Amino acid sequence: MSAPGPFLVIPATLWTVAAAASLIAAIALSVRTKRRGAAPDVWNPFGAGFPVTAMAAITGYAVAVVATDRFYPRTAAFSVLWPAMAAVALAHVAGRRARGWPQWATAAFAAVGAGLYGALPI
Repeated sequence: MSAPGPFLVIPATLWTVAAAASLIAAIALSVRTKRRGAAPDVWNPFGAGFPVTAMAAITGYAVAVVATDRFYPRTAAFSVLWPAMAAVALAHVAGRRARGWPQWATAAFAAVGAGLYGALPI
């Protein structure tokens, strides 16, 4: 197994930091919303946009696996589920500020993350 180059590690690290920050923010905002008693705006990781986002993550992962000829069944679920959930969290956090958050941006974030994880030799 060869070591990944910096052109793959740096974007994967930046994507992971953005995903983790959006996940933490979504959880914190949901807790704060629940404490106030207004439950309709609580983050649900498997909400209405999750199927589309999951399909985008699966597609991004499949493209990366085909391009690099690396498929590891033990990491496939993580490489798809984590980007999809992080993208839904990002959509929730960004949607609170800008009500016009497009679904394609959520799907693109999930596809890029899954593609990066699929290309990494984890």
